[in-house]
Amino acid sequence: MGPRYQTTITMSNVIRSDHALSKHGVSTIVQSTFSNCVLNSGQNANGNPVSELVSLLGNEALLIPVRTGSKAPLLDGWTNIRVGMMQNAEYLEQLTRGNIGVSLGIASNGLCAVDVDDDDLVEPFLALNPALRNTLITKGKKGAQIWVKIRGEYPGSKKLRDELGCDVGEWRADGNQSVIYGVHPEGMNYRRLNNVTPLVVAFDEIQWPEDWSLPWVKTDYDKLVEEYEEPYFIGDSGALTFNEFFFIGRFSLEHPVIWEPKEKEFYQYHVGNGLWLPVSSEVLVKDFGYDLKRAGDDVGNKRFALKRTGTLLNSWVNTMKGMVEKADVFKVGNRVIHLGNGMLDLRTMPPKLMTFHPDYFSRNICPIAFDPLAQCPRFISELLGSALDAADIDLLQRWSGSVLLGGNQAQRILLLIGTPNGGKSTVIEIIEKVIGLQNVAEIRTKHLDKQFEFFKFIGKTLLTGKDVDAEFLNEQGVGHLKALVGNDLLDAEKKGSSSHFQLRGNYNIAITSNSDLHVKLGGDTGAWERRMMVLEYNRPAPTHRISGFGDKLIAEEGAGILNWMIEGAIKHLHELQETGNFHLTVEQKDRVKALLDQSDSVRLFVRNCVNPENGHSVTTRQLEASYYGYCRRMNWRPIASRDFSRSIAGLMREIHHVSEAHDISHGMSSQRGFRNVVIGGEV
Repeated sequence: MGPRYQTTITMSNVIRSDHALSKHGVSTIVQSTFSNCVLNSGQNANGNPVSELVSLLGNEALLIPVRTGSKAPLLDGWTNIRVGMMQNAEYLEQLTRGNIGVSLGIASNGLCAVDVDDDDLVEPFLALNPALRNTLITKGKKGAQIWVKIRGEYPGSKKLRDELGCDVGEWRADGNQSVIYGVHPEGMNYRRLNNVTPLVVAFDEIQWPEDWSLPWVKTDYDKLVEEYEEPYFIGDSGALTFNEFFFIGRFSLEHPVIWEPKEKEFYQYHVGNGLWLPVSSEVLVKDFGYDLKRAGDDVGNKRFALKRTGTLLNSWVNTMKGMVEKADVFKVGNRVIHLGNGMLDLRTMPPKLMTFHPDYFSRNICPIAFDPLAQCPRFISELLGSALDAADIDLLQRWSGSVLLGGNQAQRILLLIGTPNGGKSTVIEIIEKVIGLQNVAEIRTKHLDKQFEFFKFIGKTLLTGKDVDAEFLNEQGVGHLKALVGNDLLDAEKKGSSSHFQLRGNYNIAITSNSDLHVKLGGDTGAWERRMMVLEYNRPAPTHRISGFGDKLIAEEGAGILNWMIEGAIKHLHELQETGNFHLTVEQKDRVKALLDQSDSVRLFVRNCVNPENGHSVTTRQLEASYYGYCRRMNWRPIASRDFSRSIAGLMREIHHVSEAHDISHGMSSQRGFRNVVIGGEV
């Protein structure tokens, strides 16, 4: 049936019980609570009850003449009387002839009352509202009437019942009047248990017992009917017609579900772990079928179940797309991290662990539970400290924090290059397991220009390439890496489907390699420089390797490594606020420049080592030999001979405006080369 989120919405209102409340006699608590008790006989002590009531209730209270020993107003049309009549001498004299009531609600400028029917219910109500012990409280035969002056809006008069449907009282407001002085119909006098001026409160400040049904609070069923009309109709001929909008609305409340139009995917919320996970249309059809039978059971109509055809239910699922559509809802990098035991809110310091909730719209969970006291000494000293200096560990921590946040606001790619078996891939594997392997995908640059490659990135937050070869960044599709971190909107296609999908290039990317990497720059060195960060592993590898070291560290220090990454996330958020980017040291910037210079080594050779010189010429072979010498001096790995031959002609034309010739004299033969240039400069 799928996960349930809200209370099941039945197809009819709760059946009210007709049995009466049991009587327990006068509550001794009520009898002893109020010491300031005024007994009203037919005549007030000072002979002027009206004056006393006006003093108690205020000049805005409208008193109503009521028959002696009755609750019925003396005057017909009393609801049309306004407070100005309180200045009429004849009207005031009429008030002294019998009982006195108070016109409630708007007539008395917000003076209202909670009428509690039974003595035993008064004290529990006041326990929820201790401030109301200090307001006017009156009593007739049983229970009590608690008077308040409402500030702001309030609902109309309503009967109050408990969850079994038994009367427990009344909210008395506009159109009601309550007797405050005189003789009760059953012979006793009305009393003021607390003879003080009514308190001024907002209606929302009043607390109600949990087992009271509050008529001004609409149930989910009421709201659905209000928005979509009744759930079904039976025509004169007995034909049953469903209101599909009602059933779809009810379904989306009981099984929170959204349609992501760019990904063309339904997602359903799971209460247990707070995740929004993909759900197939077939599962939704099945759940709709179960719900339709349950609705029929609610109203005792077996025809509901018989109407459950595939055509009907599939049409409902299709209609639901428009009703629950939410585009770009799965935001990442929003300072709230989804952990194994809750949502960690980094917007507060210290971070606060919140409960799961669908409004976080999270589909990426870190499986490790938050433990603020956990530490990771072996991870820091044995894995990181043995290979990196303090500045690089700090950069790795901040980058790991970005990964934990889920987005890549700084739009950077991390490269870990150098010593084989130095721990590079182990670090990345640990980070993958902390954020959850389900949130990670392998990146293959040679396939990035293929039509189906992007689809597997949907829903992921980290893309990794581990132990890649030297040409990994020199593949034809490598330019797409910049789009994958640059917040670009990318098209994806699912194999076997004609549908196209869209995803946002907001991924973190990490690449590890034992080799010096060549980058296919495509004439855009500046963009690559803005995108890259390099951690260089140049220390000797550990002499003693621990098998499965990453798994051991996760088992022993997983919660501590998570805390280390959370600290990195906080640091990264601060630097984003200050500069919008990672803070890099001079050495870290120089590494990026050196990597890109090596990748652009032929261009730099042509620019630095070849000079214009009329009347001179140089062969391509001579240029290549000089180029290899230049790379040795710069400690660069040169490109292959065939790649040099392919690129030299274009660069010579671009930089020195000379074209390759095929008749350059060299000894007794003619070779390919260039006229009016000479090798010199820095070579």
